[in-house]
Amino acid sequence: MDVDYTIEALLDLDGAVIYQELGYWIVIEARIVKPSIRVPHGIKYSLTLHNKSGTRILGMDNAHPIKKATAYGKAPNNSDHIHTLNGSIIPYDFINAAKLLEDFFDLADAFMNEVH
Repeated sequence: MDVDYTIEALLDLDGAVIYQELGYWIVIEARIVKPSIRVPHGIKYSLTLHNKSGTRILGMDNAHPIKKATAYGKAPNNSDHIHTLNGSIIPYDFINAAKLLEDFFDLADAFMNEVH
């Protein structure tokens, strides 16, 4: 795997709470871990969008493996995935930290724009 020079930007956001319009808020957590099959890029992360009552309505993380096959194919070896409001878990193809942030904010914006 190529060196990801954008990981430092993600790590700098660890612990950030970013308030959005209409009472939504985003929490970003990220830390370095030993690379493994489940976390080949060596970064453990959780990016979540919450509504004003605190319910997580969108999340991207690698906190646990995807244990079963999904509509997108067999369960992947790595743990990167998206949690949706309806409880679905969708495998996510981690490219680098910058793309992760871009994809998360695009999904969060799309959700907030769709709801309001």
